[in-house]
Amino acid sequence: MVQSEDTVNLKQLQIGDSLTVTIEHFNNKYLGETALQGKTVVVPGSIPGETIRGEVVRNWKRRMLLKPVEILNPSRDRVTPECQHFTACAGCQFQHIRYEKQLAIKESRLTSYFDETHPATPLPLRGIIGSPNPYRYRNSIKLHGPGEPGFWQVLGVDMMRNEECPICVESVDQALQQQRQEHFQSWTDQGIFNVLIRGTKLGEVYIGPENPNSEEVAWLKEELTHPLTGVTYQLVVPAHAFWQGSTPMLPTLVEQVVRPIREFQPKVLLESYCGMGLFGLMSAPFAQHVIGIEDNLLAIEAAKQNQENLAIDNLRIFRGKTEDQLSQFLADLPAEKSSLIVDPPRSGLPKKVLKQILQSPPQQLVYVSCNPESFARNLESLCRETYQLQDVVGLDLFPQTKHLECVGVLERVSSF
Repeated sequence: MVQSEDTVNLKQLQIGDSLTVTIEHFNNKYLGETALQGKTVVVPGSIPGETIRGEVVRNWKRRMLLKPVEILNPSRDRVTPECQHFTACAGCQFQHIRYEKQLAIKESRLTSYFDETHPATPLPLRGIIGSPNPYRYRNSIKLHGPGEPGFWQVLGVDMMRNEECPICVESVDQALQQQRQEHFQSWTDQGIFNVLIRGTKLGEVYIGPENPNSEEVAWLKEELTHPLTGVTYQLVVPAHAFWQGSTPMLPTLVEQVVRPIREFQPKVLLESYCGMGLFGLMSAPFAQHVIGIEDNLLAIEAAKQNQENLAIDNLRIFRGKTEDQLSQFLADLPAEKSSLIVDPPRSGLPKKVLKQILQSPPQQLVYVSCNPESFARNLESLCRETYQLQDVVGLDLFPQTKHLECVGVLERVSSF
């Protein structure tokens, strides 16, 4: 049954029925949607202004999910997605949009969180740095059960069994395809339904449990050429510890974080949420002393191994939660020529951490964020009296998705 938004009774539509709608806007997940008869109609793979004929996938009380079947008036920004699972898989939102427009959307998203009353405005934004590889960049994926491991569906409660993932580096995509052909049987037979696939720049590939026991931890080798010194580092990386997921954009991210450290030349650099100490290791040539704070034992072990292997003697890693340890380290920083790098989770800096920073603010603060919304919210506190935002840049680590990395450089303006 094919109906238009003018004649249809949405309550009567069943799964598989067709409906034609005009898309009004992106929602907060960057899926196209429109309002109709008091119901929100969501159409992944659509662009505002387009008229879409879609097939009903879900019909809830207040929301409906359509699968696009025909684009009746395509946007000038529309391109052909490279993945057969696009619009069904929740991993990508933008494969149908030309890459230059994706960057513009992400810049608009970032600036939308900084209105004229925000203390960091006017925003000193240098723009969004695009990726040299809009596809074939992601170096790790996690697949989950129940049943045969898969990816989340759009607005779904079940996992879908992707046969490919073209945003992944080839080694990871090939491993996924092979495992899918085998139905992940070598893992499901063991009762393992959460599987990690990870590939390194040097070609190593790990396939195994997402959360192994301590005896099953796999160590991989990574290679990274320092973007500011030209020195190539050989690094050991646990497959299960956090590592930046975009292989081609990692040198650019390091450059944007470390360049202000090189220019400032701090006496003491403190890195919280330091993980394997990547930014501290890369900043070591430009600071007298580097201190890292990390709670994950595996990440700490990796940081110390790399420190030893690279003969970096001005870096120390301390175990502890940033929320519990930061204040004592900040209190010991010199009043001048002190720097802090923060790279918090998506939720941003907790109020407890913000309070500690504002009580003993270092002279320079480099904020690495994977969420523009929490980044802007934290800067609301940091820039009210204590800091001035000197520079901010967006980095498109994850093309075809809504995600955006930001690096902000703040300088203390109050005297303490």
